[in-house]
Amino acid sequence: MQQKTLKSFGKTTVWSPAPRSIVLSLALLFLPVLALAHPIEGVWVGTAMQTIGGDNEGTVQVTNPRILIYTKGFFSWTFENNDRVAVQGTATDRQIADALRGLNVAAGTYMIVGDQIKYIRHVTGNPNGQLPQNQPFFRTIRTLTATRLETSVTNDAGVTTILRYRRAE
Repeated sequence: MQQKTLKSFGKTTVWSPAPRSIVLSLALLFLPVLALAHPIEGVWVGTAMQTIGGDNEGTVQVTNPRILIYTKGFFSWTFENNDRVAVQGTATDRQIADALRGLNVAAGTYMIVGDQIKYIRHVTGNPNGQLPQNQPFFRTIRTLTATRLETSVTNDAGVTTILRYRRAE
């Protein structure tokens, strides 16, 4: 009598040795990408400011330095709003105060919540910005690419200011 045997085609499971090695290889390839910093982190230089509504509606190209820096959870910005005149010799207290009055400076911590940047200003050129009733300060992210950042804020009068930046690094 002849005996019949059924041949098995082997195990077909998702986690067999071949697919496991492929998954491991892909994981090792993409792990560095997952560890990269958030795309907002870096140094940004202001390029334009647009105002929508109010008396100063329009877009102006930024000619004075505007530097915005994001690191892991910390930020710093320094915006020179006015043209400053270089002082010959030693500056008086009044000249120093006038020069500093045109600066908008702040530093502290930030977090991104949805499309909002939530700033907690620990240091500001305007001490009122540090007061609890003025914290946190929010800006809306309108555009964020590898080379371009646009944020906006609308004040109580309904005037929206859009700040445009290019990546410096």
